[in-house]
Amino acid sequence: MSEYPQLDKLVDGVRRRSDPAFADLYNLIGDALASFAFSMLRDHRAAEDAVQQAFLELVKAAPTIKGDGRSLRAWLFRSVRYTCLDEIRRRKRHPETPTETLPEQSTLIDDSPLGLDPDLEAALSQLTERQRALLTLRHVLELSGAEVAAAMDMKRPAAYAALARAERRLRSLLEGVEFRAGAASLPMTDTEDLG
Repeated sequence: MSEYPQLDKLVDGVRRRSDPAFADLYNLIGDALASFAFSMLRDHRAAEDAVQQAFLELVKAAPTIKGDGRSLRAWLFRSVRYTCLDEIRRRKRHPETPTETLPEQSTLIDDSPLGLDPDLEAALSQLTERQRALLTLRHVLELSGAEVAAAMDMKRPAAYAALARAERRLRSLLEGVEFRAGAASLPMTDTEDLG
């Protein structure tokens, strides 16, 4: 039995570019993709744009999509990641100058769709894009180790090692920080549990 039976049912419709299949696919995975994009870009609008771009690319690539629902899911996460990386590079080349009408960056971060504690958000913001992406995929969106590797376009051992480094870095940033009562926390696991 497949891990994603609902997605498996949609793969053929996606390959045929069926509008209802795309709508159902978006309803099933759109929020997770937006949360992942937000973890990388720290901006709601840009995250939504990244998801829309991934779906536009999927429409173009639909007939060539291979595999089952799990493969389709990994393809979408990978597409969102690459779109986010392009946006990050664009921002570095052409930094935006805040104006009175634009919200401060901290306002965007405080309104996280991930529902994380502000101290954890602050620690996550000190990680690299890659580390945040790995941690978000594994611990927030709860993808399996194989799915994380596929979404990040990495070999499994490399993904596991990078995730372990990201977890250690996050732990060191959080040492001494007292979380408020009832705050969400990021579970840490051994990378051996990722398979």
